Amino acid sequence: MSTSPQIASVGEEFPDELPKQYEIVCGNLVRKAVPSALHSVLQLRLASFVEPFDGRRNTPGGWWTGTECEIELFPEPDAQRYLPDVVAWKIDVLPKRPLEARVRTWPQWICEILSPDSTAARDKGIKKDAYHRARVDHYWLVDPEQQTLTVLAWSEDGYQTILTAGPGERVRAEPFAERELDLDWFFDFE
Repeated sequence: MSTSPQIASVGEEFPDELPKQYEIVCGNLVRKAVPSALHSVLQLRLASFVEPFDGRRNTPGGWWTGTECEIELFPEPDAQRYLPDVVAWKIDVLPKRPLEARVRTWPQWICEILSPDSTAARDKGIKKDAYHRARVDHYWLVDPEQQTLTVLAWSEDGYQTILTAGPGERVRAEPFAERELDLDWFFDFE
């Protein structure tokens, strides 16, 4: 018995409103794993780290940020809709905060928190490729198991790793290099 709802199949149009916790990956409806408590802690810490950049209208580098926002990278027939863990749009690209159920303006920064049993391969494979095709400038991968942050930057040939760091390090990572991220704090689960 299938655990995925039969809403549409490849080649059919998907409804505007997807069931909660579902993404459309390469034209297929895929259930996103329910986040663990650890995943939630890291998502909250990421959101608090980027929050000082949120809504800074009159300064360079202002951003609109969100968590689990549905973004549409490509419409049918190449349907690609994702729920990134943390996402941000530059205010100079998107002048008003996105408030709709599905945002069709591609973000400039996405961060995914890897779940080894469910999403890691997709986040490092299909999603990474889709984000690159959509020209998402910066893609961060947080690996709770390895306690690493990997920062990728868009280039014509594919994402380039510009930083990999873990506990014991303090980094200034693009595109939020104005603020230092203490990875001992970030990965402190005690």
